Amino acid sequence: MTLRTIRTRLGAAALAVASLTAGAVTMSASPASAASMHGCSYPRVCLYDHSYQNGNIFSSYQQYGTQAIIGGGNRVDALVNTRNDDAVWLIDRTPGTAPDWYICIPQNTAVNLGDYAHPNGTTWANDADDISIRYEGTCDDRGGAATYRVQQGTYWA
Repeated sequence: MTLRTIRTRLGAAALAVASLTAGAVTMSASPASAASMHGCSYPRVCLYDHSYQNGNIFSSYQQYGTQAIIGGGNRVDALVNTRNDDAVWLIDRTPGTAPDWYICIPQNTAVNLGDYAHPNGTTWANDADDISIRYEGTCDDRGGAATYRVQQGTYWA
């Protein structure tokens, strides 16, 4: 085998390895997918004044932490959580009493709050004062196990 043949074969092998490496890099660099739901853009949590199918978005959030509901929680009928990794809590604060109540909506979930009974005997529609976006995408089932179902319970600030 001549030196020229060896160089040609080594060059071809190097090109083949470079092509495979470049292809692997391209495939691993694809962006994460995220979706909007019911007019609510990712990565927001939207509050609706009627059902999420027929209502209007009156407020949206994307910052972590607890904050008062803009426009008043007494008009929240539905919530859409488009976030991929974060749960959302709606908190009903009853002045002068403790604990407060919460309902937890897991990641990528839309709910009509009138479908969920509130411990006060009504439903969660029009009965929330604060919203809290949490770092965990699931709701705790009060036994410590994570679940992707809507949960509710008492909230001690």
